[in-house]
Amino acid sequence: MRIAVLGATGKTGRYLVSRLCQDGHAVVAVSRKLDRLEAIDTCATRRQADILQRDTITPALADAECVVSLAHAGLTEPLLAALPPQCRWVVLTGSVRRSTALPDPAADGVRRGEAAFRAWVAAGGHGVMLHPSMIFGAPDDRNVGRLLRFMRRWPRALPLLVPLPGGGRHTVQPIYFEDLVAAFAAAVTPSRALPLDIEIVGPEPMQYRDFVRATAAALGRRAWIVAVPLSFLSAAAGLAAAIGLKVPFTAAELRRGTEDKRFAVAPMQTLLGVHPRAFEAGVREKVARGWF
Repeated sequence: MRIAVLGATGKTGRYLVSRLCQDGHAVVAVSRKLDRLEAIDTCATRRQADILQRDTITPALADAECVVSLAHAGLTEPLLAALPPQCRWVVLTGSVRRSTALPDPAADGVRRGEAAFRAWVAAGGHGVMLHPSMIFGAPDDRNVGRLLRFMRRWPRALPLLVPLPGGGRHTVQPIYFEDLVAAFAAAVTPSRALPLDIEIVGPEPMQYRDFVRATAAALGRRAWIVAVPLSFLSAAAGLAAAIGLKVPFTAAELRRGTEDKRFAVAPMQTLLGVHPRAFEAGVREKVARGWF
């Protein structure tokens, strides 16, 4: 099958391109950035295009039977409008952030994209939207990579103290990047058995305190969790950013860390055949590869 991958040069895209080629598909890698396309696996045809520029995206997708978009869900509507007639299946990227109760423009964009996708399906389109949780493990992942760098710089002679709102009792369910790639690779096969959306998450929720402790353990360190009010941490993070200091988490990320993330992993396992690895195993693999 001829598959066009949008966002092919991103954190997940370049790995998905290689995986789809290995699975025997004819892959077209599409990106706005020509220089980054040069680093894409040579198994793929490379095309420069911008979803928001109809004169570039339409020819880039002209021969695609399936389109996989790793672009933000907020770009769903213009993407669907640019699909060629012979495209019979799309795989879109959403986010579990759609479920947040906090003010979040990015989550609003996901919800708008999901609504556009559902309207397109109601009009006769076919596809699935995958909603990943926090993605980690790739060389340039933001969340775990920043935390690992922070811990590595912390002097070993001093206790590794990590302040967390509420002591880190809320939960998160991170997904290893290779498991995410496997989910997308499984989802490209047209199937009427798939629901319109599937959450792509780790095997089970874990408390942020355990998330931090497992990250430290992968470096051979022990982290001591300090419970600090969210208001104080948010103010400190904002001040640090204002004066140019690097901190593991921004004020907005700290606020999102006070929401519990709990999602069902069974649909991903049953429908896509992907059984995600535990966070502890994934972060150890990241450290072993030196990807931080």
